[in-house]
Amino acid sequence: MQENWLQIAANFSVSKSYVLATIVETRGSTYRKIGTLMLIDEEGECTGLLSGGCLEADISLHAQDVFSTQKTKRLSYDLSSDDNLLWGLGLGCDGAIELLLQPLSPQNNHLEFTLLLDALSRRKTGYYLQSISDAGIPQAQFIEYQLSEDLSIDTNILSSLTIKNEQIVIPVRPPISVLICGAGPDAVPVINMINQLGWQATLWDHRPAYLQQSEFTCCYKKRKTRCENTQPKEYSEFDAVVVMTHNITFDAVYLSKALSADVNYIGLLGPAARRDKLLKENGLTFSQVQGQVYGPVGLDLGGRSPQAIALSITAQIQQHISEHTNDLYRPWRQKM
Repeated sequence: MQENWLQIAANFSVSKSYVLATIVETRGSTYRKIGTLMLIDEEGECTGLLSGGCLEADISLHAQDVFSTQKTKRLSYDLSSDDNLLWGLGLGCDGAIELLLQPLSPQNNHLEFTLLLDALSRRKTGYYLQSISDAGIPQAQFIEYQLSEDLSIDTNILSSLTIKNEQIVIPVRPPISVLICGAGPDAVPVINMINQLGWQATLWDHRPAYLQQSEFTCCYKKRKTRCENTQPKEYSEFDAVVVMTHNITFDAVYLSKALSADVNYIGLLGPAARRDKLLKENGLTFSQVQGQVYGPVGLDLGGRSPQAIALSITAQIQQHISEHTNDLYRPWRQKM
């Protein structure tokens, strides 16, 4: 799953040309896996990583050929071979990757990459298909589509594809979206961590002065509201909800609304006894919501500072979402 869509969107302009580098095959141990994307601009600057930083400069050099010819290019790196020591990389890894470099330009409509970014801005999902034939003709297509758990695309959609040869199919989903209920000082490191991960943080609180703090300028959205004025359907757009108002009455209402929306991950700040009290007010026990409600929120990493707690919270959200969606967002290759 691509993690840096916000960074890619921020560095993308419809008036400029780019090279899109995609991992189309891996063997053995590699830093990134099939379907990972990296954007390269005409100055050779890369957005994203396809390795631990050891291949990007060489990939950027090959991208200049793609800018010149406007044809696709395939690259192979055998990181398990000692041969790479001869041409200066000195990687010493134990795997191999194959890359596809495709030109994105105003002339070829950026191979519908703009449609992909537009869908993500509307928090829609879909599939990005790229031709991986050896013909050198750049081809790609974006389909806005509800992702399927069986990793398939409707046959009606397949019949309308303009790409008819071998493809890599990359499921595309918007950045992880986290709702933070409560704009207290301990929310600051949580939101900072969410921002660093390339996720989107939405903050709700009933106190306008708290929401206006400069530390919260990086929030995707902020909203002044009281918990009782929110509707369950408003919670359904979030991948995770973290309840941290420090007011047990407010927390109980936020928990009730998030449960009604069946949010996949709900984190509750505070000890287990407080969690059980909140659940009891909602007529539930922890055993009934285990795996959905986490309290005390966060993985037990041993730290107690606000920053350490923020790390444990975001780590648990990452773990939970990965466990529930990894298969859903796994790219694959297919022939038409």
